[in-house]
Amino acid sequence: MSGPGRLVQVIDLRLLRENPDRVRASQRARGESDVLVDRVLEADARRREHLARFEGLRAEQKSLGQRVVAAAGAEREPLLDRARGVAAEVKQAEAAVREAESDMDLQVRGLSNVIETGVPLGGEEDYVLLREVGAVRDFVAEGFLPRDHVELGALLGAIDVERAAKVSGARFYYLTGVGALLELALVNMALARAVAAGFTPMIPPALVRSRAMEGTGFLG
Repeated sequence: MSGPGRLVQVIDLRLLRENPDRVRASQRARGESDVLVDRVLEADARRREHLARFEGLRAEQKSLGQRVVAAAGAEREPLLDRARGVAAEVKQAEAAVREAESDMDLQVRGLSNVIETGVPLGGEEDYVLLREVGAVRDFVAEGFLPRDHVELGALLGAIDVERAAKVSGARFYYLTGVGALLELALVNMALARAVAAGFTPMIPPALVRSRAMEGTGFLG
């Protein structure tokens, strides 16, 4: 008989159990509700309670099975009756565990990733400069007008943001011509270095089961 399924974890459940206030603070910092933290903790407690009962019954079922094999005469029939009763309880307990795990999965997926300690609140305009490396050039004094990567990419025929915006929306781009070749060259260089360090390249199947997708963060 197979046991309960594997729980899909989105965040570290040990962190959630040991430091729920940090997860609550992270939820609030994101502008999201921290009530879900308590719901997840309650669901986790129910899941562990049902799992403990299931494992206890499974141990009793195994012990009874050994006793039935060794029993003889009038002693055997009561043991068989008890074994059949425990088997039914095991099935019920397993169903309860699966239901609790399903509820736990549903609840925990609503939690966002925990932000790093010290991350400033707000959007892009609220960034904090940690350090500067090197001297900042004075382009005005040099009489040089710098161009950003989007303008340079358009001039070189390497980046196309207008076409990408039609397909994917803002902040996306096509790499074209030398831009695509440059990215492929960088990938090949990185792969060659990784292989030299002992890495084994791997191309996985194009289609995978839903649990494999969930395990890599692609939810729903």
